[in-house]
Amino acid sequence: MKKFTVLPVAALLLTTTLAPTADACTRAFMNQFPGYMVSGRNLDFFGPVDPSLVITPRGIAHNGGDVANAAHWKTRYGSVVIYADNAFPMDGMNEKGLAGHTLFYTNGKQQQSNNQDKPILQSRSWLSYILDNYATVDEAVNGLQNVRLMAAKLPIDYATDTKHIAIEDRSGDSAIIEIDNGVVHVYHGRQYTVMTNPPSYEKQLENLKKYQHVDRNAIPGTQEADARFVRASFNLHNLPQPDNKYQAQGFVLSALSNVTYPIGYPSGKEEQAITNTYAKYSKRPDQNKGIGTYWTTLSDLSHGEYHFKSAFAPSEVYIKLSEVNFSAGQPEKRILHLNDYALHGWEGNILHQAKAQ
Repeated sequence: MKKFTVLPVAALLLTTTLAPTADACTRAFMNQFPGYMVSGRNLDFFGPVDPSLVITPRGIAHNGGDVANAAHWKTRYGSVVIYADNAFPMDGMNEKGLAGHTLFYTNGKQQQSNNQDKPILQSRSWLSYILDNYATVDEAVNGLQNVRLMAAKLPIDYATDTKHIAIEDRSGDSAIIEIDNGVVHVYHGRQYTVMTNPPSYEKQLENLKKYQHVDRNAIPGTQEADARFVRASFNLHNLPQPDNKYQAQGFVLSALSNVTYPIGYPSGKEEQAITNTYAKYSKRPDQNKGIGTYWTTLSDLSHGEYHFKSAFAPSEVYIKLSEVNFSAGQPEKRILHLNDYALHGWEGNILHQAKAQ
């Protein structure tokens, strides 16, 4: 790839000593069993960011941000996406079985230094651009050469920091995309099944190698990003063959549960400072209950299901993408305040709760 720095593939993870952060997250992708391609992500934060579920049909006009030379396009594929505060697309999947996730990341300048002649894609549009336009990881990686990535803050709590992106498709392909001091690095290959937070992915992979031949007692158990990276990789590697989609989904949840933060997890000075900085942007501060894993999503790419499990509920909810009418001309539909589903008595399939706004 000419426009991106593509790093050589590595096998497997690092123990740099990092202070835990209030905006940590983990993505894990089970792709070793044909017919059972399932990814999941945890949202670790000081609050649930009042998530909305947005169903976007084909033919909707989107843009790359609030600048004159922003990219413009119309949705080629329909999608189901979680928006933070009903404003920032952060996690979802499209009708072709491509899923994407934005997680906290920062490493120097978060604006792509090359591609100066390309349309700008600000961070609030990164995920939409990928899911709207591409059916596979390979298509998305190639398509990102046609834009210039630029992190831009929004006055909401989840979008006040910078992100990196994980994408995966129903074939089992995967890619991690992050900006390191202006340089976009793309790690493309089905071996890249885990993403957490800083340090850089290159360093995470170097660290992971230290744990290739150790037993379970040597796997780090802390909540730092490097430790979660090792633990999630270990968990995925040891998952058994699922016999059906329910086992597949449950197995990924079990792997993710080993890297969660209990709500109210003790915070240090750095975490408290981050919380204090971001809390002023919260739209529903009453739901901020301290550091914790506030929700988890599952993208079952093989069976076209998108699941959402809140820490505020004992049950989960989901949407089957095969039941959604993504035809051009259909209205965009939303389920606002998705984290309140248990208060409404919702369980299971919630497609009928989506309303045109």
